[in-house]
Amino acid sequence: MRKIALLITALAAALVVAAPASASVLSVQKGEVTVKPNIAGTKAKPQAVSISVHAYFDDISPDLGREVQFATTHGDVFFPKEGLTNNKLFPGCDASTIFQDEKQCPPESKIGTGTARGIGLGLDEQVTLTAFNLPGGKGGAVLVVGESPLIIREVVVANLKTLTNDPLYKYQLSFDVPKNLQSPAPGVIAAVKDFRLSLPAKFLKKNGKFVKKKGQRIPYIATTGCKTGKWSGKAVLQYTTSFDGTVDSTQTIDVSVPCKARK
Repeated sequence: MRKIALLITALAAALVVAAPASASVLSVQKGEVTVKPNIAGTKAKPQAVSISVHAYFDDISPDLGREVQFATTHGDVFFPKEGLTNNKLFPGCDASTIFQDEKQCPPESKIGTGTARGIGLGLDEQVTLTAFNLPGGKGGAVLVVGESPLIIREVVVANLKTLTNDPLYKYQLSFDVPKNLQSPAPGVIAAVKDFRLSLPAKFLKKNGKFVKKKGQRIPYIATTGCKTGKWSGKAVLQYTTSFDGTVDSTQTIDVSVPCKARK
């Protein structure tokens, strides 16, 4: 009897060791970016552009079908060398003011709008997104608001830094997803199945008039060249399948936008 018990214990231990990790995210993250116009500016004459971002999963049933919920916890987004931002010159609004009452933010600090859809077991929520410039060129913040079935109000802060030694990218935008968005209700971990954010072309104003430098309006985001026929960027995203936010999966999304050099 003792030998049988030892054999059962050893077999159970072997099965535990051999069992594959079931928590890794199987759904595939995708992303698209549109930049208009796609005719690039130059360093002497930057071209103001609008940017539209679409991040999505075609299907999350590979995970929800096996009752594995997941959420994005952190992201690092990289922008090409031929991009330019003058965000530090524009009015900003701090995250606490955005959270308490975005109407108190300077009107010119608003930089974009969008929508997102969060899905978990028993949850399907549409939210609106409003993007603001942070003071002093620190980056941006997105106000997330939902009304049904859950009341959601949260701010995602994205910190911007300039990369000095990177051969491919000029800027890195990093964000952490608040725990209240990762798990917006008891027993629910919410995946962002669809995310759309648009930043229209924007120019610096003061007292209602455009500010100019060397006779040119100052853009919020601009392009300064197109050497290879495309602008390349990427996003590195981390995911969790647990309520404590432990990271167990990472995916990298490479994105390229066709461009043309100005003649």
